[in-house]
Amino acid sequence: MDVKLSEEQQMMVDVAREFLRATCPLDTVRAWERLPMGHSVPVWKQMAEMGWIGAIFPESHGGMGFGTLDLTLLMKEMGRVALPGPFLSTVLLAGCTVLRGGTEQHKRDILPGIAAGDLQLSFALGEASARPDAATVRTSAQRIDDGYVLNGTKHFVEFAEQASRMVVVARTSASDVPESGLTIFLVDAKAPGIEYVPLRTLALQPQAKVLLKDVRVRASDIIGRVDHGWEILDPVIQAATAIVCGYMSGLAEGAHELGLQYSKERIQFGQPIGAFQAIQNYLATAWAKNLMGEYLGYYAAWLIDNGLPSREAVSTAKAFVGYSAVESTQLATQLHGGLGATVDARTTPFLRWAKQLQQTLGNCQYHEKIVAREILDKDPLHLDEKYAIALS
Repeated sequence: MDVKLSEEQQMMVDVAREFLRATCPLDTVRAWERLPMGHSVPVWKQMAEMGWIGAIFPESHGGMGFGTLDLTLLMKEMGRVALPGPFLSTVLLAGCTVLRGGTEQHKRDILPGIAAGDLQLSFALGEASARPDAATVRTSAQRIDDGYVLNGTKHFVEFAEQASRMVVVARTSASDVPESGLTIFLVDAKAPGIEYVPLRTLALQPQAKVLLKDVRVRASDIIGRVDHGWEILDPVIQAATAIVCGYMSGLAEGAHELGLQYSKERIQFGQPIGAFQAIQNYLATAWAKNLMGEYLGYYAAWLIDNGLPSREAVSTAKAFVGYSAVESTQLATQLHGGLGATVDARTTPFLRWAKQLQQTLGNCQYHEKIVAREILDKDPLHLDEKYAIALS
C-alpha cells in the first residue's frame, strides 16, 4: 500500500475540508441534530450536487465510481466536524446492497435517486443483538402466492421512519449454518403492517425498533438469490465497517484539535495547561493512537479495493479505532475541566458519536474475537504440528 494520497485524492480531501469547515460549524451541527430528519437536508442536497452521496456508485447509476479508500478519506472529513446524516444507512449499507445484489431494474430505480439526494433508505439487519452477523436474524419470510410475508422485529434501524424504502434481511429457510437461508427484501417503508418505536441514541441519530407484522412483499423485491443473501451482505458490511473507521478517525482528530487548542488557552498556576508535561504526554499519546487507527482503516479499505483478504484487517481497524476514538474524545472533554462535564461542551458531540460508533457494526470485543479467529485459523507456522508435545 502506498501511504501517499494521489493528486486526485488530496484534492478531494482539501475540497471536502474547506466545504465542511465553512458549512458545518459546531453550533450549526448541534442544531441539525434536533431536526425531525436528524440532519440538514439542504446540506445533504449540496453534498449530492458535489457528487459525494453517490460517489461509490458507478457513473452509469449517477455516481463517480469511487473506491472504498476514497470513501474512507471523505468520511474522515465528515467526522472532523461530527456531521450527522444517513450516509451509513442509505449509501454504505442499503445502497451498496442494491448495487451488489440488485437487478438492473432495482439499480435504475434506487441508485440514481440516492446519488441525487432525493431518496433515503434504511437498513434492517440486527435483532436481539447489535452484532452484524447472520446468527442474530430471526425475522421470517414465508412464501405465499407471488410474494412473501415478513414477520419479526428489527432493532437499531437508523433513519427508519425518515426513509422511503427499507432493506430487510429475513430468514426464508431454516439451517444449521446461520449464514444460509437468509434473503434480502426491498420493502416500502410505509407498507401496512410496519410499526416504528423510536429509540433515543447517544449520537442523537434517528433510530427505531421496527415491528413487522404480516408485511407483504413481492418476489420481484428480492435482492439477490433466495436463501443466499449473506453472500451479498458480508462484503457490503466489511466495506462499510472500514469506511466508518474513517469517520471515527475524523471524530478523534477533530476532538483532539479542540483539546489541543483549549490546552493553550486555559490558564492554571500562571501558565497554559498545555505547558505541563503530563498534559503534553496525554496529547502526544492520543495523537499517535489516532494516526495508527487512521492508517489501519486505510489499509483495510485498500485491501478491499484490491480484492485481497481483508477480514482480519477490517476487524483490527474497527477494534483499535473503537478504543482510540473514545479515548481521544474523552481526553479532549477532560481537558475542558468542569465545562467538559456539561452537554454544551464543544467536545460533547464528538464523544457521543465515538461512543455510539464504537458499538455500531460490532463493538471492540466482537472484532477482537474475529481477529483472534482469523489468526488461529490461518496458523501459518503450523506450530501445533512442529512443537506441540501432545502430538505423536
